Amino acid sequence: MTAASLLRSARRSHGLSQRALADRARVAQPRIADIEAGQHDTTVRRLEHLLATLGQRIAVLPTLSRPACEAALAIATELASNRDRHAWREVIQLSDDLAGASPAVRVALAVTEPAPTGDHRYDALVAAIVDHWLTTDRLPLPEWVRTPQRNLTEPWHVEPLASLRSAARKATPKAIARHGIYLAASELESV
Repeated sequence: MTAASLLRSARRSHGLSQRALADRARVAQPRIADIEAGQHDTTVRRLEHLLATLGQRIAVLPTLSRPACEAALAIATELASNRDRHAWREVIQLSDDLAGASPAVRVALAVTEPAPTGDHRYDALVAAIVDHWLTTDRLPLPEWVRTPQRNLTEPWHVEPLASLRSAARKATPKAIARHGIYLAASELESV
């Protein structure tokens, strides 16, 4: 994860504009824009200052797996480019990363709230995957997983064929169904 994506994700998850963050952190807004655009490779100290303004800090994790917040940024990038299949691949990678992590690392990968992807279905799906893999081992859920914007009001049957939806609905893990999403757990596995 780059400083640019880390700062952007943290800022967006708090619903702040660059100007609002700049005002809180007492730095120039163009500096934040440069960091988020990758035009300025900031120091760890400056990044820590900006994140502390948001009530967050940098942590080093004993894994190469991406946290959910970084996966959501990758999903958002693919969706913005109309590459739905690539976005789905990012979803599967998030599931694989959480499935393969130790319990402590799994919680750490999920703790930071992801910024919106630009599609409410995928926002709910990211939360549902985190919910699924954390509840599988009875691990604590971060607060963001249970927020209303992470649940769909209209069910999303990911299976495109109506004739297969009933079977998919029955094979949907409870933690995923809680978010209004119906798909068999096998759909989240790499092949």
